[in-house]
Amino acid sequence: MCGITAAITLAGRSGYSRTRTTSATNGGLDADRGSTRRTLSNGRSSQPSAHLKGQLASSLDAIKHRGPDSYGTWTSPDGNIGLGSCRLEINGLGPGGDQPFTNADETIHAVVNGELYDHQRIRNDMVQLSGFKFRGGSDSEIVVALYEYYGLSFLSKLRGEFALCLYDSKKQLFLAARDRSGVKPLFWTIHDGRLLLASEAKALRPFGWLPEWDVRSIVDLGWFTEERTIFKGLRKIRPGHYITCLSLDHISEGQYWDHDYPDKDILETRSEAEMIEGVRERLLDAVRVRLQADVPVGIHLSGGIDSSVIAGMAKHLLDKGEVKLGNDGTHRLRCLGVAFDKNSGFDESVIAERTANFLGVDFQKAQMNEAELAANFEEAVWFDEQPHFELGFVGKHALSKLTRDSGIKTIISGQGSDEIFGGYDVFLGDYLREPDKAWPEETFDDSKRLEKFQAAKLATENMFQTWTGHDGAQLPEQLRSEIPAHAASLTMPPIALAPWTSCFGKPMPQVTIIENIDERTRTLMRTKWHPLHGAQYLWNKTALPNMLLTNLSDRTEMSHSVEGRVPFLDHNLMEYVNHLPPSLKVRYDPETDMVTEKWILRQASRPFITDELYTRKKHPYTAPIVFPVGGPMHHLISKLITQENVEALGFVDWNASKDLVEKAFSTQHQVALRTAFGIAQWVVLGKRFGIPKATKPDW
Repeated sequence: MCGITAAITLAGRSGYSRTRTTSATNGGLDADRGSTRRTLSNGRSSQPSAHLKGQLASSLDAIKHRGPDSYGTWTSPDGNIGLGSCRLEINGLGPGGDQPFTNADETIHAVVNGELYDHQRIRNDMVQLSGFKFRGGSDSEIVVALYEYYGLSFLSKLRGEFALCLYDSKKQLFLAARDRSGVKPLFWTIHDGRLLLASEAKALRPFGWLPEWDVRSIVDLGWFTEERTIFKGLRKIRPGHYITCLSLDHISEGQYWDHDYPDKDILETRSEAEMIEGVRERLLDAVRVRLQADVPVGIHLSGGIDSSVIAGMAKHLLDKGEVKLGNDGTHRLRCLGVAFDKNSGFDESVIAERTANFLGVDFQKAQMNEAELAANFEEAVWFDEQPHFELGFVGKHALSKLTRDSGIKTIISGQGSDEIFGGYDVFLGDYLREPDKAWPEETFDDSKRLEKFQAAKLATENMFQTWTGHDGAQLPEQLRSEIPAHAASLTMPPIALAPWTSCFGKPMPQVTIIENIDERTRTLMRTKWHPLHGAQYLWNKTALPNMLLTNLSDRTEMSHSVEGRVPFLDHNLMEYVNHLPPSLKVRYDPETDMVTEKWILRQASRPFITDELYTRKKHPYTAPIVFPVGGPMHHLISKLITQENVEALGFVDWNASKDLVEKAFSTQHQVALRTAFGIAQWVVLGKRFGIPKATKPDW
């Protein structure tokens, strides 16, 4: 686990200049930087371009929270290419795991962020197949060995959460790639004649990149639905994708993995028991490999089934002796969770405590009252680098601090379960939209199904109306019939935009969402996949990587140097679950006239969880939204949303927003509160990044 950064000077691009040298190094930060972290030199005494080396060092320093244990850089002999890594030691402790990694003849160099599983088997295979000589015990070193042997197809051999940059001097090929679900971030832009990449946007500033608001992306939610960000010209590498740069010139994008689903008209032949066991086996294996580390591993535990089954399976595997915690096997399993005020209606810590007692494991809580939420708000926003219109991310930020203060560097979470098992209420309408012809035991008659479909569709619209003030009714009927039910209403709380933003027309976030999907896949959604699977696909391409894995996972975890692991997003498990019939994910019981979400997960989890969790309905992780006038949150938001601060953004209309804080807190209006939290986050980001005021484009 680490933060990574890279800079590639592009041929024929004007702007960037520096004093070139003809030497290379794997040296890290200059000694006079005062860092206590280990730097990687590998005994090389030759010096790179001093300018590029300094930029790489400053870039890594900006994201040192991602890797406080060691620094390492490599630059090409001509100074055109530089790679950097700041490392959080998890596996292969000591200098042998420091990055960048290289092969024997020093023609391939790589930096890797994340965790790669089953690496010991791959190491053994590579030794036998190619005689590759590994420098240490780090899981990430397999990237160089696999690439050297398989070329670009090596990406399909990787299992885990990762982002990486690699340079092959023989082929003059630069490669950057991201894991299948987008657990680990990787951003890129072209600035001043260079291709720049980093784990976080703040790491690009030392290269001369200056952030500007991408107002079009903010208006149409491009930052939430696709590869755009809130910053102009800054892009994400999409999940399951890679980019290449050949001979410092041609840049292209490729895809190495995607979700797929079965033909909805083909009858399932496997038995129910067989599929339940198939889920159980694959989830147990995903947990098993994620418990392996040379440092203590903990579990973030809430009151839901997802994190609870992870904890239950972990305890089961440890009790059976199938895995040990830490490099000496002496560490105990520990669980940690967030505790909101008990009278808030959002506190699940009591349920989590009962689960921990059932398992016989320790449980620690990060207490989050209103004062703590307000105190942690601005720092959490800075690390997230994008807004989140409720305050759960602040709780996760504080939970990660408790985790690290408790001596735990690696945690396992239940993130991703709802995405693959159909756990969200917003998926219900799409499950009911069509009969499940793949499952011979479907118990719905059409009249009952259509009755429940209309009710679920209305419930989804009402939920988003309450949350954002929009119900999606403005969509053209043709689009409403194609787009999944949740996406028809999906948008953000309304921000009063400055009048000049009308120059972008009237972009609709719902249109942005569906048009981000290529036509080949949209055809599959219309004609081959069951609507539930189409809805899951869309969610996995939008909300999961662009918000949930950002605001509630990687950024909040790494803000305190904690590595997060997500068993539910193990691609072996995802591919198996994707090909299960919809009626095993969402199950209708005609006797009770009730629908149960994540039905097959409940059955597979039954031996590892309490009766309470087996029967408990899904409750999304959220934080309190209502706060009193005169309290810490009211004071904080009032301090941030001022005329000076709002007008400095440029894209928000102050005259239409000046009464927002008063309305939000005096009336406890949820849409107004979420809107206020959103604008406050824009203000924090604008100030911390030093972003100039947005103005109307000079077209």
